[in-house]
Amino acid sequence: MKLGLLMPTVHSIALNEMALRGAEALGVDDVWVLDHMMGLTHPALWSEFPAASALPDPDAFLDPFCVAAALGGGTDLRFGLSVTDAVRRAGPDLARAALTVNDACRGGFVLGLGSGEAESLVPYGYDYRRPVDRLEAALRDIRSLLDTGNMPTGSGRIGLDRSGPKGVPEVWVAAKMPRMLELTGRYADGWLPLPSPPEEYAAQYQAVCAAAERAGRPAPTASMVPAVIFGDSRDSVLGVLEDVPVVKLIAYYLPAYVWDRYGVEHPGGPNCRGQIDLIPHDLDPKALRETAKRIPVELVEELAWFGNADEIAARLKPYAEVGLEHIVLGDVTGTTYAPEETARVLGGQLPRLVELMHAL
Repeated sequence: MKLGLLMPTVHSIALNEMALRGAEALGVDDVWVLDHMMGLTHPALWSEFPAASALPDPDAFLDPFCVAAALGGGTDLRFGLSVTDAVRRAGPDLARAALTVNDACRGGFVLGLGSGEAESLVPYGYDYRRPVDRLEAALRDIRSLLDTGNMPTGSGRIGLDRSGPKGVPEVWVAAKMPRMLELTGRYADGWLPLPSPPEEYAAQYQAVCAAAERAGRPAPTASMVPAVIFGDSRDSVLGVLEDVPVVKLIAYYLPAYVWDRYGVEHPGGPNCRGQIDLIPHDLDPKALRETAKRIPVELVEELAWFGNADEIAARLKPYAEVGLEHIVLGDVTGTTYAPEETARVLGGQLPRLVELMHAL
């Protein structure tokens, strides 16, 4: 199984270059940049996270296309974007940007797309209505421009070279619901979802492959983006979460119906869809602090995986058995520990995980 690693994509370029050199030394297969306008937590709570000593502002996110272009020429590793939307930029502009960055990156570039998230759109005045319709239109245009150089209709075209040794950038789509799975199979080269239980993941990938077959396209690469907090063991991570309960708030990116199963009210309300429409900065930080204390770790584990490399690899094995062939590791260990402890934990666990994954 191939392993991709998410880069910090926060201030500064120098920090991301350090992370890139570490990824090269680990022997990962590719590196990925994030597209967030704001961070994962309310800024009023950030000082309670151990990582605040290294990153003063949790909203200091860089432009992912610029990070990839700035660093991609200095490595053989492929860069990917996990993921952007078709709200802020339409399909033709995304296609041109992807072709440009693909040229800049020695190892090539993957354009990751999703339907978007409210936190990166609504506070900045973007129209977040009918995002899947926008994505479908963008994918249609991007596929045509990458494959032929021309828009599906009319005179629009992009004259950038598509015949070089790297070819055109691949397009991967983040999808879990039926319509999005259909679009993934019809237009994409890769599938990049958040985790579902293995049996659900298998059914979703079957839907993707069926859509690809109907479109006369090869089955997209089956990937996944698990959030992971490493430690010496799962039990040791649980101990840290008891000491720093605000870290458990990452669970608010799950839908409210998942919270209901654990008897806890979602901070975004009973109809919150989690990652799709949650804006942490609009919530009351005092209420969030109290909610964090009531979140059971089992709820957090619906989204994030805890443990050492062997325990994480064991979580991945059932997915490998149903088709998973690549992951983009969403490592959030750095939010959980002080920088020195993060370095110790990752220094021991990441090399082991690379070894285990390449054996899967």
